[in-house]
Amino acid sequence: MWQTPKTDWAWRSETEGDFFEYTDYNRIKGNIEYLKELAKEVYLPFSIIDMGNDKTRSDYPYADEINTLADNLEIIVENTYPVSIGTKTVYEDNGKFIGYADLNRIESATLNIYNNLNRIKAGKFRLSFRFGARRMRI
Repeated sequence: MWQTPKTDWAWRSETEGDFFEYTDYNRIKGNIEYLKELAKEVYLPFSIIDMGNDKTRSDYPYADEINTLADNLEIIVENTYPVSIGTKTVYEDNGKFIGYADLNRIESATLNIYNNLNRIKAGKFRLSFRFGARRMRI
């Protein structure tokens, strides 16, 4: 099920701002899975990388799982409508964790792809054609 992405991530200090929680990871993951299914309605089927199970309060996403989110966004764009999703950051174990700028990029990209796919889907069956406007005499 599609959930409205958070596109206003901000950080102000160590104790103030937005913090990445397991629910945020699950929302992004779920939205990417939703986009894949939505894309199948207007494009040929394609595969994305398995993102595993949803996270729980005791889980925390690893670097490779964050990278998979971005990889899957790129796969969706490559197989559907070309849209700019920004430059992917590659995260490594025990390295820098995803920041607000990349979260905004990923969530904004999912929203942009969602809007584009829905516009394409809405127009897919409503194209009207007029075949001939003249009367023919036999």
